[in-house]
Amino acid sequence: MEEAALSEKLNTEALSAAVAGFLACQVLTVRFLVQEGIVDKDRLIAYLETALQELAPGIEDQRALFALNQLLASLRAPNTDVGLQ
Repeated sequence: MEEAALSEKLNTEALSAAVAGFLACQVLTVRFLVQEGIVDKDRLIAYLETALQELAPGIEDQRALFALNQLLASLRAPNTDVGLQ
């Protein structure tokens, strides 16, 4: 009975948007740290690739690794300073 009440109160689209916003902030923060030279881009990419290889076999739903894959894609993308839009 409580689950039904909770699911009525929970807006899945809003929750999804909140998670996506949080992940976007994380990606932007890491990109900034790389751009400013605080974090070595090549070493971070290598670390994330290794982490993905080690984590993937133990994770049943690979969508759980979406954030790491997005971060890697962002770091591999050419640096274009287009500013915030």
